[in-house]
Amino acid sequence: MCCIVLTLHLMHTNLIKLFIVSFLLFSCTPPKEENEVVPDSILSEEQLVILLTDAYLAEGASGINVKSVTGEKFDSTYIFNPLKDNHIDRAKFDSSMVYYTKHPKKLKLIHDKVLDKLSAAQAKGKLE
Repeated sequence: MCCIVLTLHLMHTNLIKLFIVSFLLFSCTPPKEENEVVPDSILSEEQLVILLTDAYLAEGASGINVKSVTGEKFDSTYIFNPLKDNHIDRAKFDSSMVYYTKHPKKLKLIHDKVLDKLSAAQAKGKLE
């Protein structure tokens, strides 16, 4: 009878230890990147989507001379500054890019949204 009680006690103790170790392992996992709150000093995902979309459109427009401007007027005609147009300073943009490159899942979502916006604009005939 004594052996049965001792065996049950050891099983009970081992189960408690297993539960504690399991709890500690699962409670110590880092938070999911997608759920992490973006600091106030960083551009929001929506702001960055708008900014990058504008930057890609500006880059494309400046490369194809959509206004058929002659050489000497080219630089003054194609003045694109997505940072200035969106009222964002360079330091905040740089800090945001550093933040999002450290959070690649968020950056991928942002780029997916940019591609969606560009594709939607092209489908509507606004881009050729």
